[in-house]
Amino acid sequence: MSLILDAAYHVLHDYPGGSTSLAPRIGKNPFTMSSEVRGVGTAKLGLVDAVKMSVVANDRRILNAFAYEMGCMVLVLPTSGRHVNTFTQLGQLAREFGDYVEKLSAAVEDGKVTDNELARVREELAELVVAAQALEAEASRLNAEEHTRHP
Repeated sequence: MSLILDAAYHVLHDYPGGSTSLAPRIGKNPFTMSSEVRGVGTAKLGLVDAVKMSVVANDRRILNAFAYEMGCMVLVLPTSGRHVNTFTQLGQLAREFGDYVEKLSAAVEDGKVTDNELARVREELAELVVAAQALEAEASRLNAEEHTRHP
């Protein structure tokens, strides 16, 4: 669990102005919030506050730490409703696939995989999946557009 508190600590203190700036934005006292992310005494960071601070800071480190503790990864959903160049997305997907294969190959080359190597492989896989989802989202958008033209 210290991974999650470490992430919360850094989200709070990396935010411009630190706890004195972020805490009031989510309705917390800066001293209390600082104690909560340090796990001092009986102070505990609540799930609702962790979500609020992540949203206000636009920072996924707490979410990623939680996912990691559960053996999962976070995938950012593609933004819908905007037109993008499908060939650009396809190129991005190809680059991400290449990056994934490169990291995976390097990780298994010596017959063992360290924690850091596995983390890099998982990060590349997440980026590959996000690129694939973005391409699929554009295809879905074009499909929906076609249905509105020809019901």
